[in-house]
Amino acid sequence: MQVIRVVGLAVGDWQLRPAVPPLSSREHRELAQTLRRLPSCFRDRLPQPTLRRVTKEAASGRWEKAVELLVTALHTRAAPVTAAERDELRAVATALAMPAERVDGLPAR
Repeated sequence: MQVIRVVGLAVGDWQLRPAVPPLSSREHRELAQTLRRLPSCFRDRLPQPTLRRVTKEAASGRWEKAVELLVTALHTRAAPVTAAERDELRAVATALAMPAERVDGLPAR
């Protein structure tokens, strides 16, 4: 897994956090690759229409929206995630300056 960086977190909904330093070209590529791959990790736990929507948002560069949809869907279905999946979701949310507490609240697999 590619851990991007850690920022301060606050309890609440998906409000953007204060600006973090811009991603390097390498970090940007890694984040894009992760977001393209991530929805398929949950194909056994989420419906195909949801995964297509998440994938579409990520492919369109609306990464925050993609992460928000993915985590919300996992919560709604009480879909369990592995520790590695949780770490990766947390790293992505953190890199996008999104609060990661919702990721921490996902049930363990």
